[in-house]
Amino acid sequence: MKGAVLYEFGSPLVIDDIEVDPPQEGEVLVRVAASGVCHSDLHAVQGIHPPPLPVILGHEGAGIVEEVGENVHHVRPGDHVILSWLPYCGKCRFCSAGRPGLCDDLAWSDAGTMMDGTTRFHRGDLRILHNTASTFAELTVVPAQTAISVDPSLPLAELALLGCAVMTGVGAVLNTARVRPGETVAIVGCGGVGLNIVQGAVIAGAEVIIAVDVMPEKLELARSLGATHTVNASDGAVKQAVHETVPGGVHYSFEALGRPETIQTAISLIGKGGKAVLVGMAPPDARIALDALSMTYQEQSIMGSWYGSCRPSVDFPRLLELYQDGKLELKSLVTRTCKLEEVNEAFDAMERGEVARTVIVYG
Repeated sequence: MKGAVLYEFGSPLVIDDIEVDPPQEGEVLVRVAASGVCHSDLHAVQGIHPPPLPVILGHEGAGIVEEVGENVHHVRPGDHVILSWLPYCGKCRFCSAGRPGLCDDLAWSDAGTMMDGTTRFHRGDLRILHNTASTFAELTVVPAQTAISVDPSLPLAELALLGCAVMTGVGAVLNTARVRPGETVAIVGCGGVGLNIVQGAVIAGAEVIIAVDVMPEKLELARSLGATHTVNASDGAVKQAVHETVPGGVHYSFEALGRPETIQTAISLIGKGGKAVLVGMAPPDARIALDALSMTYQEQSIMGSWYGSCRPSVDFPRLLELYQDGKLELKSLVTRTCKLEEVNEAFDAMERGEVARTVIVYG
């Protein structure tokens, strides 16, 4: 197969011929139909969140099952599936408490291998590591529980986004923050994840939804998805604009960029009793300053949201139902499509802020 391999941080991905071994027990071989190009992939390329090398990146995908390993019964060859990028053991304290996104038993995944400590990708004698779903390739092997079957009549190029951007954004609102009808929300950063926070706020019944970004076209898209107000952050008066719309500040702010300055902005937007929800992936050394006394007497709080506090068996069927009922928009989130060979150009477009999501479509 063809796969896009990261051999060196700061260098372009290399399109190589990669050999793929059959799936082992508890694994699924998937022919990838589509893969979103996510900011987290760019962070890996840049070495901000460095995976072990060499590795096939990509974690937001959908495809068709080609082969299953032993003891896999919920999917079979020919099934259409979306891929959840975060596996889980199902047995640790967090999995047992219904919080599989915080699973304690993922050291093997962090090391870039399958659960048995080996890989299914190699180029001659050189083993190529996995990075979650490794969807920047024509074929991938994933833990069985991360392959979720879907109606084969649905478009896989759109469904691929459910695996990361949609789950992360919508889940942050519905699962992590648990926004209620009539409450007020501000979203700082309207890329792929931020736009889905907008959608989550609409689904939750928020009365005021304020989208903040520096790109007019992203703000326009946010409004088309249900934002009631928009603020162009390049004007430099975000806090003033939000507090004029919602005197005293919003119930919830969501930060979807992972930058210290935008995290500080998100915190400044909440009112008494408000919560700032950090969704974006900040660099490991990122630090912010807090007005601790103010947070105490105003009973404010800061929350982290990892993968939308995802519970795959519950949340992916819910997202699919919302999509099929017309309450969750996916098509307009796909700004452009490309071939695997154009993945580096997709990163360039992302850095320029030109796209909500580029989706690699495999022929």
